Amino acid sequence: MGETLHNDVIYVAVNQDVRESKLTLLWTLKTLPVKKLCLLHVHIPFSLNPSSCGLDESEINAIQESELKSSYDSLHKYRDLCTNKGVDEEDVDISLISGYGVGEGIVELIYQNNIKKLVMGAAADPHYSRGMSITSRKAEYVSQHAPHCCKMWFICKGKLIKTREGRFDLGNASHSLSEFDGSAQKPSRGRGRDDDKTDSQKEQHSERDQTPKKVRKEEDEPKSNDSETDSAPEDFLCPISMEIMRDPVVAADGFTYEEKEIRTWLNGGNDKSPITGARLAHRQLTPNYTLRSLIKDWLRHHPNYKH
Repeated sequence: MGETLHNDVIYVAVNQDVRESKLTLLWTLKTLPVKKLCLLHVHIPFSLNPSSCGLDESEINAIQESELKSSYDSLHKYRDLCTNKGVDEEDVDISLISGYGVGEGIVELIYQNNIKKLVMGAAADPHYSRGMSITSRKAEYVSQHAPHCCKMWFICKGKLIKTREGRFDLGNASHSLSEFDGSAQKPSRGRGRDDDKTDSQKEQHSERDQTPKKVRKEEDEPKSNDSETDSAPEDFLCPISMEIMRDPVVAADGFTYEEKEIRTWLNGGNDKSPITGARLAHRQLTPNYTLRSLIKDWLRHHPNYKH
């Protein structure tokens, strides 16, 4: 199909349960001029506490890896659906991000990939009339916190219920609230990363996030290569130390850090994100088992990597 411009890529957010997002994907394939498509999925790691569940760390890791495999299996089923509808397999990409919330994860992906066109599911009333209000908190969150330049289609059971047009005339570069079908929306009750940012911080955040940090695509999966000159993937490096992570954790800003480094940062009296400069909503750190597993696998295939 030849080279495709970045703005021609249509991103579709999908759930792990194929039954929930199948109609959303089919609507996209039937309605929009798909030249290249990318399937987005926010993977929520299964949280288990060894002290309370009675399992050791290896058993918990096995569960985590099984959950991750299930997510990739679902993404492959969605891709098969695309190819069955006539889309070339090489024109269907897969991106997965591990996060603590679906809405937050989708917004993170929009910023990181500079997404201009997004289709996602949204719950609504049973009549499915166009222009109805959205009752899905994650869809409401995304519509309010995504950058203005991203056009969005919200689908409920295979029917279009809302469209948010992309706008490029951003005089004030404010991303925390956006116009939605011409009417201003109240802020989502869910916590947003942008709530405590100034306009200039949001603009800087948007510029910094042009390069993906946490997103993993299939073509980026580790390949066997024993060269001593290999560089570790940027995704595997701690943003603070710029060294490969051993115990990656997700902080309140949605970014992944080496646990030792981010704890040192927090214990030093810092209450703002090392990357965005926005105030952190809390100090809780969530282990990123998915990324840790990928790093371990990469190191096994690169035994001569100097670290």
